[in-house]
Amino acid sequence: MKMGGVELPTSMVVCPKSLVYQIKDGLDFKCSDKCCYKLKKEPAHKYQLESGKSITITGMRKDEGGNRNNLNCVVTDKDGKAIKFHPLAVVSDEWEDWFIKSHNIDLCKLYLPPFNFRRTGCKGCPFSLDLQDQLDVMEKLLPVEKKQCEMIWKPIYDEYRRINYRLKSQIQTNIFDFIEEEKD
Repeated sequence: MKMGGVELPTSMVVCPKSLVYQIKDGLDFKCSDKCCYKLKKEPAHKYQLESGKSITITGMRKDEGGNRNNLNCVVTDKDGKAIKFHPLAVVSDEWEDWFIKSHNIDLCKLYLPPFNFRRTGCKGCPFSLDLQDQLDVMEKLLPVEKKQCEMIWKPIYDEYRRINYRLKSQIQTNIFDFIEEEKD
């Protein structure tokens, strides 16, 4: 596969098959995680430089899914120096639930009924594994936020709906739309 005019080995392409067409040459529509880099990773790197700290510590867990499935507790540079530490990488959902309950930890309202969000990253993020569920909850309980997401992510949401990826098509049909009335 080519990307940016460079042939990539298949093993380097980490993209859902239904979206591979987006990274081929000649297509204007692009979706990337650059906003994650700008909003999360750049500030962490800036903090490292300003504070003299040589390591980033995160709260990411493998059980959150997606790219986190391959998360290691310690990430090192080529010289073996630790540069990232993910102490919660091995924490399961069950253990997390036990810890929260046994230590009576107050959670953000968005994790509790009626919202029941599993994660609270950027609202409406197209990379969210449960994007449709989030938008459904927002439609009922946070309509202004849903409208903002639909405006911010419109080109991506439109494409996701077109190819039925992470979002349902907004065109709802049912069998009765196709049955003609009998004529006497």
